[in-house]
Amino acid sequence: MNKNKKGGRNPIYDPRLKIAIAREYLTSNLSYQQLADKYDITEAGVNHIMRWYKKHYPDVPSKGDDDQQTEATNADLQKALKEANLKIMALEMLIETARTEEGIDLLKKPGTKQSKP
Repeated sequence: MNKNKKGGRNPIYDPRLKIAIAREYLTSNLSYQQLADKYDITEAGVNHIMRWYKKHYPDVPSKGDDDQQTEATNADLQKALKEANLKIMALEMLIETARTEEGIDLLKKPGTKQSKP
């Protein structure tokens, strides 16, 4: 008799299929019923797969959390972009100061050849 380690019944669905179905549910607007029809399983089967996925991958956000995380991510990205632009502006000012006050030209001239080692 081929039993799994926990003494229950053997898994019906391959874990790769479970992950694919769960990720599709989380990233799309499909309902349990639509996924059940697509993968030719029952709606209860999709529900079981989602519970399995949440148990095995607890750090993955649920479908309702996406909007809040997207807003937080967008705010973080806007802040990072603003900081990056400030750094670029500061470096450009540093290069210009080095050129005018110290006579050091840090910019590569177009068409120059690289020296061979």
